[in-house]
Amino acid sequence: MPDQLSPTAADIGEPDELDDVVVGRRRGRGRPRDPDLEARALSAALEVFGEKGWVAMTIDEVAARARVGKSSIYLRWPDKTSLLTDALRQVQLGVTVEPARDDADEGDISEPPAEPSLRDYLIVHATRRANLYLSDAGIAMLRLYVEARAHPDVFADIRRRAITDFVLDERRRVEAAIQLVDEVSPMSTVQLLDAVEGAVFIHVLVTPPELVDRVRLHLADYIEQMVDNQLRAVGLSPLGS
Repeated sequence: MPDQLSPTAADIGEPDELDDVVVGRRRGRGRPRDPDLEARALSAALEVFGEKGWVAMTIDEVAARARVGKSSIYLRWPDKTSLLTDALRQVQLGVTVEPARDDADEGDISEPPAEPSLRDYLIVHATRRANLYLSDAGIAMLRLYVEARAHPDVFADIRRRAITDFVLDERRRVEAAIQLVDEVSPMSTVQLLDAVEGAVFIHVLVTPPELVDRVRLHLADYIEQMVDNQLRAVGLSPLGS
């Protein structure tokens, strides 16, 4: 599948490429003419990967869905591995990879309070993860876990940047929050995060499509109760944590 991994001479010189490629060459590889081009490409990469998986994902289809020339993608990402890695990493970090929409929910929890407690942080973390799995990128995230096991060599770097680095960052944050509660806490950071993440993952995974709207409606209540139960399980009072 050479056309999926690196550009050929035909790719670079296709006459039907969009104007932004030609203009981009004249201006160098600086700021793109279309400010939404990268966002559309990242969003399309997640969409194609989520629907078709790694083997069937091609730069051609990503470019078609993103409505950009294939050479425009190759100017920014040398192959589909780097493209997918960027898309998964950014969506993991909560960076928007879709063009902004007017109907965005302004009530979503995205940041903890200025002086967060352990409970505050876990609620924000769980809410972010639930919203990710419920978003359009959710299918890509679910497929990532399977593909990383099915193709360990291909996904070694993707797994590190889109899963391992993120998990380690989250553990460090939770460890810091735990230290504020009890400097000699017997709590296992790994187990606490596993419990919270696992509860959210299963809650979304087993929900049939017709009930997704109901899950979104009651998500805040579910997460608060789930986090409180996890804190009680490790011997902390939710209100005092």
